[in-house]
Formats: sequence, C-alpha cells, structure tokens
Amino acid sequence: MRSCQPPARHKALLIINPTAGRHSPRRQATFVKHLQGAGLDVRVMETRYRGHAAEIVKTHLPAADLIIAGGGDGTIAEIAQAMTGGSCPLALWPVGSANVLALELGVPFHDASNAALIAGGQTRTLWPGWLTTEGQASPTLFLQMVGVGPDGWVVQQLSTALKKRIGRAAYLLTALRLLSAYRFPAFETTVDSRCYRSRLTIISKGRLYGGPFRLFHYNHHEEAAFSVFMLHRLHPLCLLKQAWAFLCRKGCTTPAFSFIRGQTITCPGSQPVPVQSDGDFRGTTPLHITSAPAPLTVICPARNQPPSGERNFFRQYSLNIGKRRY
Repeated sequence: MRSCQPPARHKALLIINPTAGRHSPRRQATFVKHLQGAGLDVRVMETRYRGHAAEIVKTHLPAADLIIAGGGDGTIAEIAQAMTGGSCPLALWPVGSANVLALELGVPFHDASNAALIAGGQTRTLWPGWLTTEGQASPTLFLQMVGVGPDGWVVQQLSTALKKRIGRAAYLLTALRLLSAYRFPAFETTVDSRCYRSRLTIISKGRLYGGPFRLFHYNHHEEAAFSVFMLHRLHPLCLLKQAWAFLCRKGCTTPAFSFIRGQTITCPGSQPVPVQSDGDFRGTTPLHITSAPAPLTVICPARNQPPSGERNFFRQYSLNIGKRRY
C-alpha cells in the first residue's frame, strides 16, 4: 500500500525593517502566524542597517521559494534590487509610513488578507526603474517614483525619528521648512531628447504620489515607460491661470507645469539638485533614469484598470483635481 505524502510547504523568507513606521513585534508575530496558517514555512530576518536587506537576500535567496519585504517603499526597493535577474517572486508586507507601492498594486493592508494573497501566489511582472546620480558607483533600482528638486530636499532633511513617531505628517512638517530654507533653483530636465526647464520634476512608474494622492492618470509598472511631471514656474497666478484653463478645457500658452510620458530621463545639472527615490535620499544631479535591465515578479492582485486612452491623456496638461475623470 502506497503512503500519501503531505504536499510540500513553500519556504518564505520574511525580511523586516524593524524601524518601519507601522511595524511592531506583536503585529509581526501575528502576521507570521497568518502566513503559517496559510501553508507557508516562514523564516524571519530583521535588518540592522542600510544595505543589510540586500545582504540577507544574497545569502538566503537560494533556499527560499519567495521573499516577503516587510517595510516601506525604500526597504522594498532595496530587496527588489538584490533580487534582480532571479526568478523568485517578491511579496509585500506594507508596514512603512507611506506604502505607496502597496496602494498602487492593491496589496491588502489587512494582514490576514495579505497572507492569503501571498499563499495564493497570484503574480504580475513589473518593470522597475534604474537611476544613477552624481558619485554613484552603480545604478539604484526604484519601483514607484523619483523626485528631483524640492521633493529630494524634503527626503534629505527628513528626521527618521520624527517619521517613526508621526508617519506621513513628518513629510508635511519638513515641507513647511522648505519654504524658508530651499531656494527652488531651476534645472534642466530632458525627456527622450526633449529639453525642459523645471523647478520640480517627478518621474513615476505609477499614478500615486505621497500616499493615496493621485498625480498621474495611469501607471506604467508593466512597461518600459515613465510618467513625468514638471513644475516650470512658481508664480501663484500662473498656476491658477493654468488650472482654470484646464478646467475650462482650454490650452495654456505659458504653462506653469506639464505632464508627459517618456522612457529615458536625464537632469544634467550645472549645480547639484537633491534627488530621492521611493522615499530614500539618492544624492544629487546629474541624474540618468531608464528601465531596469530585468523585470520583477511581484505577488499582488491582478491589474483591474487597463491603460486605455493613455495617449490622449498625455497630450494635455492635467491636475487630476477631485474626482474629475479625463
């Protein structure tokens, strides 16, 4: 009589940033129980310093069937970069302050639901971005967005302790300091050989910015492209004039801002301008952005909004005010 062997349990490596804003030992223990109850063998490793997550991946990846990144967008990006070129899928446990990527991909914030999603194994193939800045020895991977100018300054000046204590509100308080401390210098942004003068540039794979706030209409996570927002002029009257022209569906001859789509973005920079990606400071311009050399397999729900009509959207300037649809 042949004996029936129980099905093999998948081996999951859970890498956790214990300083993440929404992490706690109790929540971690509960999440691990949910994963085990869903049929996973879980090994837990906690990071101790910047770059440690990548070291953990390189050491333990061969023995894992999947890796779960527990932290914010910066921790997830660090782990994803260490996994570049491999076939192991990445899952997310969003316990950071903003968790923009998890919001973008529809990953549940309810831990039991997320554990069930991870055990189910439904995946999407994403194309991350690849950036280099002044003095970088090698490119840095990003999964959601890059900010150049005031955006980079805020992340550079952000207090880690304040971020841990009050979450996303720390970004707002730091941004208020920006009004008196930052000079808003103009710099050049080149998108697929088209040159612009900008005071703030945001390059994004997704639609969301700063949490649940939609800045762009569609995402480009599954293709080698980016959405680009550029703020050209700071004068309040110019900004109001363009907003009014947009609402009235009229053109604006002297745009204060613009939205375009591109595949290669550079900021040469005659003077250093701060840069951030996925919530971590990345140095200063010169900046070069293109798609990563390999895709990434991520466990998340199926995409529920196809990018139809995207080309028409990027022909016009937009603010995405309120719930208005374009």
